[in-house]
Amino acid sequence: MRRKAQLFPGVFDLSGLNQDPQRARIRRQDHRPLLGFTGADDYYYRAAAARVVEHIKLPTFILYSLDDPFIRVLPETRAKLLANPNITYIESAHGGHCAFLADPNGYDGRWAEKTIVEFLRNH
Repeated sequence: MRRKAQLFPGVFDLSGLNQDPQRARIRRQDHRPLLGFTGADDYYYRAAAARVVEHIKLPTFILYSLDDPFIRVLPETRAKLLANPNITYIESAHGGHCAFLADPNGYDGRWAEKTIVEFLRNH
């Protein structure tokens, strides 16, 4: 966040970053017009894959964690993902944004990477 603030002086509010990390959450920074978007609502609408998932024609693997701090999959999006036969959708209770780990049981425990490689081998 600090690096981004250096790249875009005066755009991001870092006040309270050390005292209250919740104040510096990404969504709270996205309200500022940047890179052609009018603000957070415009960005999240235009960048949302949920608007086009029913059009995916190639085999696609999507791994999502219910405790992801950045990405939300709404019920209507989940229904679209599950309805598309070209999408392999795996949803886990835990994993955050990028910590899909399990007990090492004959491998290093990085089950997300292992699952992705298996998906690619099959397709």
